[in-house]
Amino acid sequence: MAPSSSSPAADVLVFASLPLAVIAYGGTLGIPHAELIEVSGIPPDELRDPDALVDYESLIRLWELLLLRFPDRSLGLDYAGFLSPRTLGVLGYACTHCHRLGEALALYARYCRLADPRLTVTIEHGEDQARVAFAHEPRVETMAEPMEMMIAAAAFTARRLNPGSPPPTEVCFRHARRHPQARYQEVFGAPVRFEAGWTGVCFPAEALRLPILGADPRIGKYLQQQVAAMEEALSPVPASAPLDARVRETIDAGLLAGEADQTNVARALGLSARSLQRGLQALGTSFSEQLDAVRRARALELLRQPQVSVREVAFMLGYADPRAFYRSFRRWTGLTPAEHRRELREPR
Repeated sequence: MAPSSSSPAADVLVFASLPLAVIAYGGTLGIPHAELIEVSGIPPDELRDPDALVDYESLIRLWELLLLRFPDRSLGLDYAGFLSPRTLGVLGYACTHCHRLGEALALYARYCRLADPRLTVTIEHGEDQARVAFAHEPRVETMAEPMEMMIAAAAFTARRLNPGSPPPTEVCFRHARRHPQARYQEVFGAPVRFEAGWTGVCFPAEALRLPILGADPRIGKYLQQQVAAMEEALSPVPASAPLDARVRETIDAGLLAGEADQTNVARALGLSARSLQRGLQALGTSFSEQLDAVRRARALELLRQPQVSVREVAFMLGYADPRAFYRSFRRWTGLTPAEHRRELREPR
């Protein structure tokens, strides 16, 4: 029996970081890397960039393979410990820079579909606790292990963001128990109920008020703006807007996620890369000029925030090498980023 290759959601995309993480985990279990790549169905070239958009069905195929090979292993609970917030790309990075755990949880619940387009997370606040419910498509709910992974990852992440965070008050799963109770107790340190009618975790109210250690809320505010812009960019863009304006908007939304290249921008706009190029040429411009304009505007904005280092500015603008950012900024302004900041502090 081979993993299913059915594709009822073939037009749905996810960040490559998600199947890459499953592939890396499968490798620790002894599954050959080449086999994992083949089962994913993703061309190897597309997996070189963790922020590229790839077929959602790759995740289903990979989980089916893991369950086929290791039907009795606590895959979801094990895999959760393998993950970090950065696996979620810009959304995870934004969560780590929220002020408090409750704010990070609310941000994830609001934008979770950027990471997993079939996932819904809802939060209900009570006097003493918050109930966080996870719901997914039937195939994922039936596999159960991915659901256990998501709940365990939520608990692990709370402890990573603040090691003083108390354990959940309760964990619930819609499915029947799959592993020894002691294994769940080891992971959650809390009562775990099965066939509970819902899947999720309850956090004590005081946990949500705890600060996130190492967070910079000002960076977090910028990142949250980027997350919101990504969501907007992934929504249909009005066809009436000029092409160059739509290109700049899509570039701006995709910079931090690494999706500001011509191929990804064209895909987001529903065009081929060649059609995008021809359309911009007809307007007397080019993709590189539009990318340059967006980066320049964002650089000038970010350098006004002294708490953001020049290296972080370069990263946020999509530069892998800060030296490339320095060269671009000197070309734009005739100054280095540091010189520009000095002029902001000490105007002539």
